[in-house]
Amino acid sequence: MQPITPSYSVRDLQRNYRKVLDMAKRTHDAVLLINNSVPEAVVLDVETYNALVEDGYAWDEKHTDKLVKEALASCKQGKTKRLLDWNDLDA
Repeated sequence: MQPITPSYSVRDLQRNYRKVLDMAKRTHDAVLLINNSVPEAVVLDVETYNALVEDGYAWDEKHTDKLVKEALASCKQGKTKRLLDWNDLDA
């Protein structure tokens, strides 16, 4: 279950921008901006934004799909090792 994202109207942002920015900084979470009952934008603190964009491939579906296909191919070629215990990772 996903937590409820804090949200403010665009009008709140116009009138109380400091309150909205403080919420983003304090929670390190996205603050959703709503305009006419429709999500319009997201406000993030700089630290959270940098963490999201640090790894360019973290949210890249094509790259993830490529990695999964490579892993499946390695498995079919017998290049994988069956782990029976966490200690097998060190071997």
